[in-house]
Amino acid sequence: MSRILIALTSVLATVLIASPASAAEEAPRASASFNGEVLQVAYAGDRVFAAGEFTHGLDTDGVYRRRDHLAAVSAATGRLLPFRADIDGTVHEVAATGDHLYIGGQFRRIDGHYLPKAARFDLATGEVDTGWRPRPSGAVFAIEPAGDTVYLGGRFGQVAGEPSPRLAAVSADSGAPVEAFTPSVEDGAIRDLASDGDRLYAVGAFRSVDGDSSLRHFAAVDRETGRADGSFRPGLTALAYQLTVHEGSLYLAVDGRGGSLVSYSTSGRLKWSVAADGGLQAVAVDGDTVVAGGHFDRVCRMKAPAVGECYAGKVRRGKLFAVDLSGGLRDWNPHADSAVGVHALAAAPGASGFAAGGAFLTFGDGAVPQRAFALFD
Repeated sequence: MSRILIALTSVLATVLIASPASAAEEAPRASASFNGEVLQVAYAGDRVFAAGEFTHGLDTDGVYRRRDHLAAVSAATGRLLPFRADIDGTVHEVAATGDHLYIGGQFRRIDGHYLPKAARFDLATGEVDTGWRPRPSGAVFAIEPAGDTVYLGGRFGQVAGEPSPRLAAVSADSGAPVEAFTPSVEDGAIRDLASDGDRLYAVGAFRSVDGDSSLRHFAAVDRETGRADGSFRPGLTALAYQLTVHEGSLYLAVDGRGGSLVSYSTSGRLKWSVAADGGLQAVAVDGDTVVAGGHFDRVCRMKAPAVGECYAGKVRRGKLFAVDLSGGLRDWNPHADSAVGVHALAAAPGASGFAAGGAFLTFGDGAVPQRAFALFD
């Protein structure tokens, strides 16, 4: 066989192996959608909760049903579930534990009760818990329940009348501030939180923690005291919107310089990054795959050692892309639309699949209508 023929055969084999799946295989399955942006999603067993700016959900039977900023969807069927609450403002965050569903945002009243900015529901009954009232003074973007403590992050200055700018810990029992937790986070806002062992990780637009500007945008604090962990110095230089911890690694959706999906070790060492031509806003780990979402259209073919670098050209990935745990780009490309794209991702617990929320309208280059909310197997 000639060298030319061998080369052509090799190229053809590479193309066949690397060719993406069909649009039908990559598209989300049919599920409820919403008439406004979905800003956050979270699983609670076989339910997926969506939070955001919407007022109605479009069910799979084609009927619009009233859902004020918060809704529950069956993870199995994609149908809207009966759960409903009368919430008078945007919900930015939703987080579930075994017993409760926590929400944060810019609302003031739920079902007529004054429960500003942060509240919770009983997952068994769907009733709002009027006794849990932390009362942050400003918007809440992040809630991290951990044992007998619930951590709040956002753009507030006080919690229950006590000074606690941008980051606070409250009792999971009453919502009262934990007095021993006294972090010092300067300027901006906390956008996401994740706990792991004795640490609480925070990302956002803040300028420093405990006066240390090297902890700008990304820091680890002690879960008991709120003091900065001096051994963790990631040196992130751009705003991060969402993070997740998985098997000793941290994965962040980073804005700025086009945006990047980045992985850090728990020591704060940058392991790898994958750059995109628009900002990243969401990340989740689904088995051996890291899924990233944002408002980009193309991503780098290869991972790079520095945030924002792209060494081997870019490939089309509309608003979503996936890599393996080492940062290697996968072929998956569901072709989502919209300028804003994907705001949030959450992986299904104990099973494959994930949920996405955002401002998208279609997938498959316009072939598959699915507004603001999507379920992938």
